[in-house]
Amino acid sequence: MNTDILDRLLPISKAADKIHIAEKTLRNWRTKGIYPQIFIKLGGKLFIDLEELSAIIIRQREKAIADAKRLDIYD
Repeated sequence: MNTDILDRLLPISKAADKIHIAEKTLRNWRTKGIYPQIFIKLGGKLFIDLEELSAIIIRQREKAIADAKRLDIYD
């Protein structure tokens, strides 16, 4: 069994506390299909893949920086 992926998963309640986003917000994202790649359901429990979430954050930050540079408002 690949334990690496298990190390990346946090139950949704713990993930919400760690990333300072309400658990209800995370559950709404799942229901609405927002960032579906971060959600993993195992044995009836919902987990967040922190590595996938980190990748999303990095991509959004890179896009924001590129947009700011394009608008000449980035130092």
